Order: sequence, then C-alpha cells, then structure tokens
Amino acid sequence: MAELECVIVTPEKKVLQEPVDAVIVPLFDGELGIFPQHAPLIGRLGAGELRVRQGDDVKRFYVDGGIVEVFGKTVSIITTRAMKASEIALDAVHGELAAL
Repeated sequence: MAELECVIVTPEKKVLQEPVDAVIVPLFDGELGIFPQHAPLIGRLGAGELRVRQGDDVKRFYVDGGIVEVFGKTVSIITTRAMKASEIALDAVHGELAAL
C-alpha cells in the first residue's frame, strides 16, 4: 500500500530508492513525519535518525544534515552522510568520542 517513494542521496551514492508508507526525518528543530498526501515542503535536516516505514518493516539511518524535499509522491533526501543504523560500529563511535 506504499504511496510514497523515498530517495536518499549522498555525494557518493544513492543510498535508498524504494516505495514506502512513511518517512520520519530529523529536521534541525525537531522531527517531521511525512505520510501520503503531504503538502509540498523543503526543509533543513539536522543530524539524527531518519526512519523509513514500509508495512511493519522500519529501516533506520543516521543522517548528518542536508535537505528534504516533498513533492507529489516523492520524498527526496540529500545529505552529506547517510548510514544504515545497523552498520554503525559502536566501538568506533566510542573511540571517536573518547578522542574528543
């Protein structure tokens, strides 16, 4: 029953392009849920968790700022970094934090 298409793009690659039911994005000033028939929108992303829902399946990504555009049935996310949450190595994150 997906009525949206979500596209996530970084300078290096297209991270995701698939039909979805909903997209929850981290704007710089809070979260925004995008569902079918959402009004056209351009927003500034903050750093945080982006969630893409298709049925009972939820895919989670870390995004590091960027732009979200909603136009028609397409949600376009342009960001400098998008990583699947499942691929983030916590040991590496803790090491980077300790180095700060």
